[in-house]
Amino acid sequence: MTDNPYAPPTETEAVRPSSHDVKSEFRRGPAWYIIFSAVAGAFASVPFLTPVPAIGLVTILGGSVVGGLIFRIRSRNWPHDPGVSSRQMLYSLIAISFPPMGLFLLAGPNAQGIGIILLGALVGAFIACGIFVSGTRRYSMQNERLRQIDLKPIE
Repeated sequence: MTDNPYAPPTETEAVRPSSHDVKSEFRRGPAWYIIFSAVAGAFASVPFLTPVPAIGLVTILGGSVVGGLIFRIRSRNWPHDPGVSSRQMLYSLIAISFPPMGLFLLAGPNAQGIGIILLGALVGAFIACGIFVSGTRRYSMQNERLRQIDLKPIE
């Protein structure tokens, strides 16, 4: 190695690829699909909230399940990830428990508090359904790199 840190590497020095790639930091998971579909369902529910509130509520909740289905369709060619099942269970438990707990802290157990808490549990249950509907296929940058190496012509 030369004393000048700005000197280009010589032929004997091997240039190691960086293990911390910016592109590998981007995870292509179902959370964004579930969240954006639920928000789209919320916007679609606005015309139904006054005349038929039940239909408005179903469009909001059904949006998260539709987001999971969209991710499942998009990821049909990706490999199965064996660690997804445990993460799905953890994230579903978080989705089911945090909204009712947060609403309990805000509303309290009196008067309309129970109804709001049950609504939070219902929202969490539909988000958990969206998580499970998304399936176990996940995009892996490591598998993508191996595939690109296999596709390179042999010199």
